[in-house]
Amino acid sequence: MKINPRLQSAALFAGCFLISTYGIGIAGRLYLPAPEVGELTGKIPDIERNAGAIDTIAIGSSRMLHAFDPARFDRAAERAGCTVHSYNLGIGGMNLIEMRYVLRRLAAHHPAGLARALFDPPNDIHVEFSNLKSQRVWVTTDPREASVAVADILSHPDPRKYSSLFRYTVAFLYHNSALGLASRYLAPSDPAAAPSAPDGNVALRGYEPLDPEAAPTVERVGLLRDRDNFVRTTHQLHDEAADRIGPAPIDAEQETRRIAVMRHMADFIRTLGYEPIVLSLPDTYGESITDARDLEAAFDRPGTAIPIVNFMDKADAGIIYDTASWYDWAHLSETVASYVSTAAGQRLCARFGAAFASATGG
Repeated sequence: MKINPRLQSAALFAGCFLISTYGIGIAGRLYLPAPEVGELTGKIPDIERNAGAIDTIAIGSSRMLHAFDPARFDRAAERAGCTVHSYNLGIGGMNLIEMRYVLRRLAAHHPAGLARALFDPPNDIHVEFSNLKSQRVWVTTDPREASVAVADILSHPDPRKYSSLFRYTVAFLYHNSALGLASRYLAPSDPAAAPSAPDGNVALRGYEPLDPEAAPTVERVGLLRDRDNFVRTTHQLHDEAADRIGPAPIDAEQETRRIAVMRHMADFIRTLGYEPIVLSLPDTYGESITDARDLEAAFDRPGTAIPIVNFMDKADAGIIYDTASWYDWAHLSETVASYVSTAAGQRLCARFGAAFASATGG
């Protein structure tokens, strides 16, 4: 069969164009110095200023940001016999690739005394097209992290995974093209993106509490408006966590992938020189309870060397899934955050005492 010369020329042009635009784009991302993304690294200078006084970081999305109180965690651990000095490195909306970026940037500064990283399994990678050109999407589409990103998307217990994969692919193609490279490196410097100390009271060590008595956020208003539905949801989640009804199902093959991704994340933290600990913080969909239990069953046993504290299990169901415990659909109130922080400090010291204390020198 004879190929039309015009079609052949068009195909050749298209092939050369794709090879050149993505060759330039990916090579630039691999070899040019990466611009700083202050929205993700803004807390690192505060950790550096307190080098030697912080041995534990807690990193995750807004669930960690609003639920981990370093002061209460440290006091509870000390009462249990472990000297710990922690810092909340939570960042709203953080996904797995952003978490790896922040940890890598932190390790590059070699903060003295830092020995341990508590991490909450982060948000799924779901690119909003309205933020396609943002610095954070640039980080998420790092070609060196592509296999990790795809594995995370496909392993996540979120029904949007195929939509998330499509969105990630579009963002990856844009940011790894010559056009995406040029738009990132030729963009005028944004002073607001420069690293800076976190807003608010530095004494809170990165923690941002949510007070139901304060002026409500948009998310809080949404919960109050939809309160009847939220009450039904938390009652069902309580019954799932308390084993009164069956768990929300997760495909076995998907959960195997999920465990592999989280184990890989723990191994990555070890390569940076820190001890990984999983802190499964509460969420408000049933699959998150199932996922947390499966991770606990996989990691919390001899030989795995990945300590885990799960706050979506039977022991905490009565407190965690009380409707009043939630500030909005995704975040605990300040009072329950205090409970979580205190319980985490106590449980980690009690269950992993010698290893937990040895990293601090306590």
